[in-house]
Amino acid sequence: MALVTFLKSLSLKVRLTALFVILFGTTTILFSAIIYFSLNDALLHDFDIALFNYSIDVSKNIKFNDTNNLLIEVDEAKIYPFSSGTALILIRSATGEILSESANMGSVKFPFKSQIKVIKEGRDSSYTTIEDTTGFPDAEADSYRMITFPINYLAPATIFLQIAVPMTTFESQLERLNGIITFGLPTLLLLAIFLGLYFSSRALRPVKQLINNIEQIGINHLSDRIPLPQSKDEIRKLAETQNLMLNRIEKTFISQERFIADASHQLLTPLTILRGEIELKMKTETEDRAFLRSLLHETNSLSKIVKDMLLLARIDAGNEAANFREVQIDEVLLDAVVRVQKIALEKNINIKVEIKESAERKSVQGEPDLLFNLFYNILENASKYSGPTQIITVLITWNDSDTTIDIIDDGPGVPPEKKHTIFDRFSRANSSSSTPGFGLGLSISKKIADLHGFQLTLVPESGRGAHFQIRIQH
Repeated sequence: MALVTFLKSLSLKVRLTALFVILFGTTTILFSAIIYFSLNDALLHDFDIALFNYSIDVSKNIKFNDTNNLLIEVDEAKIYPFSSGTALILIRSATGEILSESANMGSVKFPFKSQIKVIKEGRDSSYTTIEDTTGFPDAEADSYRMITFPINYLAPATIFLQIAVPMTTFESQLERLNGIITFGLPTLLLLAIFLGLYFSSRALRPVKQLINNIEQIGINHLSDRIPLPQSKDEIRKLAETQNLMLNRIEKTFISQERFIADASHQLLTPLTILRGEIELKMKTETEDRAFLRSLLHETNSLSKIVKDMLLLARIDAGNEAANFREVQIDEVLLDAVVRVQKIALEKNINIKVEIKESAERKSVQGEPDLLFNLFYNILENASKYSGPTQIITVLITWNDSDTTIDIIDDGPGVPPEKKHTIFDRFSRANSSSSTPGFGLGLSISKKIADLHGFQLTLVPESGRGAHFQIRIQH
């Protein structure tokens, strides 16, 4: 289970490479094992044939000296597969008694009973590999191959020839193959890893390009479509499906945008008429003036909500970006300060503007009305939550790399549990407060800042009330 979870956490390229390496490695290891054991059997079979032929030649040339020791007369015209000086030779009776042996036998003891049993079962000879060469004098190999061969073909055979020869050639050939497998197999697996990563990257390159193309399609580019690849494969089918989905999204978005614009316009018209009638009534009626004043206040509030929602819809649509032009940010900010100052004076609140210039003032690309709303909403929010005679500080700092605008009030600040939602729609710092508002101003400011590429943040632990900072990169 943990392995499955781990594999799912890896990228598709790594998983494809791992699958390729596992399949390739398993196949290569099995193939190498088959080759190794097949070659082992083939070499051993050829070795036994050579040993059998050598045994026949030896049996034809056996002579005994006066001390009953073996003497082998070598035919100089014939090439033997084994040197007579390295071969260990015994002649034994059917009971296992050693009748004669070569001079280089030393203390070596050959197995006999199991070999005789095989011959009695109908085989013409018996073979065994002696891997313990401890008692062999001057052993030339790690193992010896021994044949037990009946010299006479009477039934039953009574005299047997046993010859053990070093498996030097056999071992050297297997060691060479073992070395090739030992060093070649890791090299092949390492090569498979690099090739797997390379080819999986090439295979997934169209998918990566498709992802990049999709990421480039934002809210302001819903009319863009993904370029279709030349190949007629699944990637092209995926791109076509994505384009069809974008068609549906664009149609839905345009329909929603049109609905919001039409609904806002239709709502504003009767609200404007209603406000005009209420104002007219207030001029002529004296008895219900308080009721009419409350009704007018609620009508104005509804009008503001509709206007704010319409502005949010326009920003979400991204259409305002087409109206961007060169704007002096300080001029727009000061216009917003002047407008809010009129409201703040009703509570005897003063707005203090400070400018720190450590670099040349630079203009920005933006839409003036939206930027005005950005600053106005933050300043209006500060004036709402500031008490009488308090001060709102606006600090403009011009730097080489950026311009920062800090708006700080002396109000109660933003509660910790509200800080992460302060820019959400209809979110208020204190929902139980009697302070007027609907929680749309800061949300609109955040949307406008994001549209212009500005960073609007709530500075934590400023030491005063709420501290909002707008950072504009140059």
